[in-house]
Amino acid sequence: MLEVRGLGKVFHPGTAAERVALRGIDLAVAPGDFAVVIGDNGAGKSTLLNAVAGDFAVETGAVLIDGRDVTGLPAHRRARWVARVFQDPALGAAGAMSIEENLAVAARRGCRRRFRAALGREGRARDRTLLARFGLGLEERLRTRVDLLSGGQRQALALAMAVVRRPDVLLLDEHTAALDPRTAGLVMDATVAVVGDAGLTTLMVTHNMQHAIRFGNRLLMMRQGRIALDVSGPAKAALTVEGLIERFHLADDKLLLQA
Repeated sequence: MLEVRGLGKVFHPGTAAERVALRGIDLAVAPGDFAVVIGDNGAGKSTLLNAVAGDFAVETGAVLIDGRDVTGLPAHRRARWVARVFQDPALGAAGAMSIEENLAVAARRGCRRRFRAALGREGRARDRTLLARFGLGLEERLRTRVDLLSGGQRQALALAMAVVRRPDVLLLDEHTAALDPRTAGLVMDATVAVVGDAGLTTLMVTHNMQHAIRFGNRLLMMRQGRIALDVSGPAKAALTVEGLIERFHLADDKLLLQA
């Protein structure tokens, strides 16, 4: 379970460039929830994910994972429980290493280091099964260097690396935005499959309203550093793009009244 309590973040405090990015966010994401986060540019979507991942210190509030307070831990310490996939396919894996080498490193993320064989028969079988879900032929190219892959193939590998250890929290920051429509569809279908199979607690940021409506069991709308809408179940299933746009305008009116 992921809990965010009173989370506040200010960039460049005390300067002319000061910007309040998160305004006391309270959020609880139950085990196995797949929550999709939408909002306009500057709403705080990626900042929320980065705060959960530990990329920076927050001014107020706390982040808890399965009841464990990780607020004071940097990103590399939280990597034991939190996995991420970024928008840029180049950020997900080491280009000079092979597919199987990247997966071997990911499979040992957060583990105590010791001398042992990094690559083995069981690991390769696991990797082939996982990569086959994407329909991109990566399971037959385990020894291929990552820098020889297409952007879509690299993003599929990044997602496989993120889920190979079944993290407590999976963060997806517009992970299909840089892909062509066909590849984006394959990656999204595989995302739904691996998240569902493993029951991963997931936060996915997207600008695609159709994806926000279609995927996940919960939808969060952020506006000006706040959660302006939190909908799930039948209410989410009944949403349309037009209805979601209307909710955006209603959220603006509400924020104006609060100002």
